[in-house]
Amino acid sequence: MTTIASARADAADDAAEDTGRTAKAGTQTLDRGLDLLELAVRESGTVLQLAQRSGLSRAIAYRLVGSLAARGFLATGPGGQVRGGRQLLRLKHLVQDQTDLVALARPQLEWLAQESGLSAFMGRREGDESVHMLRIAGAERVAVITQPGTRRRLAETGLGKALLLDETEGSWRRLFGQAAEPHRQGDWPAQMRAAVERGVVLQCGPAPDHIHSVAAPVRDAAGRIVAAINVAAAAPYLSATRMDELAPLLRTAAAAIGEALGNMKPG
Repeated sequence: MTTIASARADAADDAAEDTGRTAKAGTQTLDRGLDLLELAVRESGTVLQLAQRSGLSRAIAYRLVGSLAARGFLATGPGGQVRGGRQLLRLKHLVQDQTDLVALARPQLEWLAQESGLSAFMGRREGDESVHMLRIAGAERVAVITQPGTRRRLAETGLGKALLLDETEGSWRRLFGQAAEPHRQGDWPAQMRAAVERGVVLQCGPAPDHIHSVAAPVRDAAGRIVAAINVAAAAPYLSATRMDELAPLLRTAAAAIGEALGNMKPG
C-alpha cells in the first residue's frame, strides 16, 4: 500500500528530476548562446553561415541570434551580416573603466622583484612621455628610485622604448629627436628593430648614471600596447649576460598582465 509519505517522496523526486533537466537545458542554451556570440564577434557572417560554422541547426541559430539581438549583444548589418551590438560596446567601456591596471600588475611586479632581486616598475604612455605608475623595491643595495608619477621622455628609458615597439620608424625618429643627446648615440634604429624582434628592450643607459634595464610591453585584449614593465638597476647589477637571462621573465610577466586584460596571445 502506498502511504501518503511515500507518495510525497515520489513527487519530490519527480520534481527534483524535472528541475535538474530544466537546469541542464538552460545551461546548454546559455553555452550555445555564448559560443554563437563569440563566433559572431570573431567571424562576422550571416545567420546561416554562423549556423554552419557552429554546428547548430538553422532554427536554433535564428532563435539565439534573435534573442541576443533583442538584448543589444548582436546586430545585423548590410547583407545580413551579424556583428557585435551596442551592448557589447557599452560593456567593453564599463570593463575598461573598472579595470585597475596597477592592481593587476602588482603581483607580477612583486614576482619579478623577487626573482630578479631588482626593483620592478610599470608605466604607461601620455603623449610623448612615459608616466611611472608602480614601483616594487628589489633587494639591491644601490636601488633605482623612480616614484609613481615620474615623467620621462619616451626614448630616454627602457620602459619608454617598450611603449614604442609598435610605432613606425618615422615616429621613432621624432621621439628620439626629443631625447637628450646621450640617448641618441649609437645605432638606435637597429637597436629598436632588434627589440621588436625580441619583444623585449635591453637598455644600457648612458653616463653618468649607467642605469641598465630590461623592459617589455603589456598588451590589452585588442593587442595594443597599453603599458610597459621593466626591472632597472645600476650597471654592476645588470650585466649583458644578466639582462639576457631576465628577458624571458619580463616577457612572462608582461604576458600574464596582458592575459588579465583579455589578451589571449602568448607573450
